[in-house]
Amino acid sequence: MTEQDANIVYSTDRVVRPKDPKDVYYFRLPNSLKEKAGGLGAKGRGTIPQNLLDEADQTLERKAVEFHDWAIEYLAMLSAYCVRAQQAHLGQRREHFDKINLLAHELRGQGGIFGYPIITTVGKLLYNITLMGCPTDDRAVDIVKAHIDTMRVVFRDKITGDGGETGRELQFSLQLAIAKYLKELETVS
Repeated sequence: MTEQDANIVYSTDRVVRPKDPKDVYYFRLPNSLKEKAGGLGAKGRGTIPQNLLDEADQTLERKAVEFHDWAIEYLAMLSAYCVRAQQAHLGQRREHFDKINLLAHELRGQGGIFGYPIITTVGKLLYNITLMGCPTDDRAVDIVKAHIDTMRVVFRDKITGDGGETGRELQFSLQLAIAKYLKELETVS
């Protein structure tokens, strides 16, 4: 209920077993990250030298160019997996959807970092719609293609940030397509 009701542990080396096995442990361990960052006992805000911040910014800018290039490769791979999925028998499409899901996971994780938050949003939508157990029929392939087409437009037109009106329209159109697809799934079920 309160700290007084718990068995407080201050070190992982000296854990004292409680008398009653139902007792609660409360671990109050040292903040080693704070120690490593030099913040132990420090007052005020820590500072990072400006030259290191500038160097980090330059690295991110270089990586953003690289991201654009490898994301285009990922889109080509996603398209290839769609073709393979359509050519495969219905019961053999799962492996292609798993690969699509993995690439969607990568895109959703990297897009926002490199100035393409719409890619993160679309990647997350694609990731969620291709999770294990999702349908793998032709309609599912079509909805994957809609995600790929949206991402292609983002990269072709270099739509960074929120994308303004164009970004909102792209996302709205994709969300309409997803809603229609999900509604079709409900009527089939």
